[in-house]
Amino acid sequence: MTRSAIGALMGVLSLSSVSMADEIKFGIGVAEGDYPEYNAVLRFKEYVEFKTNGDITVRLFPGNQLGGEREMLEQVQQGSLELTLPADGAMAGFYPPMQVWSVPYIFESAPIAWEVMNGPFGDAMREDILEQTGMRALAFSQNGFRSFTNNVRPIVNPDDMAGLKIRTMESPVYMEMVKSLGATAVPISGAEVVMALRQGVVDGQENPPAVVYSGGAGEVQKYYTLNEHTFGLHVVIANNDWFESLSPGHQQIIQDAAKLAAWTENLQKTEGDWLYSRQLEEELGMEIHVSTPEEKAAFRDVVQEPVLQFIRSNVGDELVDELLNEVETVKSRMYGSQ
Repeated sequence: MTRSAIGALMGVLSLSSVSMADEIKFGIGVAEGDYPEYNAVLRFKEYVEFKTNGDITVRLFPGNQLGGEREMLEQVQQGSLELTLPADGAMAGFYPPMQVWSVPYIFESAPIAWEVMNGPFGDAMREDILEQTGMRALAFSQNGFRSFTNNVRPIVNPDDMAGLKIRTMESPVYMEMVKSLGATAVPISGAEVVMALRQGVVDGQENPPAVVYSGGAGEVQKYYTLNEHTFGLHVVIANNDWFESLSPGHQQIIQDAAKLAAWTENLQKTEGDWLYSRQLEEELGMEIHVSTPEEKAAFRDVVQEPVLQFIRSNVGDELVDELLNEVETVKSRMYGSQ
């Protein structure tokens, strides 16, 4: 082969290597569609592919194609999946301190929670997740304020929970919360919730409006009380070996994309509180009750202390107190003394 032919071949090979994109996989539970979670990971995909000039492509696997949240977390930990978006309840199975976010009625508004997630407390927890699990938490995002649906009766006060069978995530904190309200907690994976509701295995479940609508629970439930008992989180989580194999520039792009995804979900989940509630009511005929501050206080008086003590026994007083103090610091900074 002549020198010129060799040079031409090398040029073709070089061009091919530049144009070949690295494909990464991002698995989520929510189906493809105009939903906050899907929109968030779609923004991630678009940002990464644009900023890397196509050197990295992102293949989305929505709708539990790769299994439930636990299965996808296992795949991320093992390295067969680069990214996923688990809820805090599923994440607690791999990182128990995640339970600390589940103190009932700790956040009076979404903006308070955003500040805490993105502040010193959230940063320290993301570092600890890496140290304890080997997975990299790129960002926390808002899964939404969780509220109760059921097929038996409207839930207006804590006594209305008595005797109900409520599906919870596979998280001991959520099970303890439901138990403290006099109901029976039945842990069921997210992929099986609608079937369990349809078959009467459980009377109800608890999720934010966007999840109730997009996940199909609204199609098989009659009553929905927006009591907003806990603030649920999602975690943009990555396989750390894959992340560290990237160039520094690509690492920054991935981190920035994760933050963009988080803010997309934060805003759409907050807006979804009223948009999806209206759709659940108008399209699916759900009877919706928005709890008053006084009604929320009645729930808080019953449920917060027992769950707080349960969480302390699992994650320790120090972590709980750090979160409580951070919430008060944020509230003071945002609103001043009230």
